[in-house]
Amino acid sequence: MSTHKKQKRLRFDRVETVEQEDGLMRVQVTFTYLDESIQASAAAAPDETSQLKAAALATLDAIRQAADDCFTCELADLDRVNALGKDLIAVLVNIDFQGKQLQVFGSCQITTSETDAAVKAALNATNRMFELAIRTT
Repeated sequence: MSTHKKQKRLRFDRVETVEQEDGLMRVQVTFTYLDESIQASAAAAPDETSQLKAAALATLDAIRQAADDCFTCELADLDRVNALGKDLIAVLVNIDFQGKQLQVFGSCQITTSETDAAVKAALNATNRMFELAIRTT
């Protein structure tokens, strides 16, 4: 069985937030796909909501890279929600794939950190499209 068949999804390794000299924050995400490390980052204002959005944006950029630009995805919205007594990060993502536009939803329960949950929510939203994109290439 090939590695491609074994690992159909990106594996989230870590997210780091670093303060820059200009006062902004840089959120960097690292994933593994097919034994290769994929990193992406996005700048954010020093407030928590901006950092969560930057984590989701960096994740979507890493997904685009891993899929060899087979589709584009754009963060439409991100919010903290409480559903069924659980705190979640929820994202809405616009996807353009083979000339078709669709909107997908993803979420992740906040367990360790909100930033980790933002990354995982973006992954949750796009995993099926990622699998479809890599199968058609």
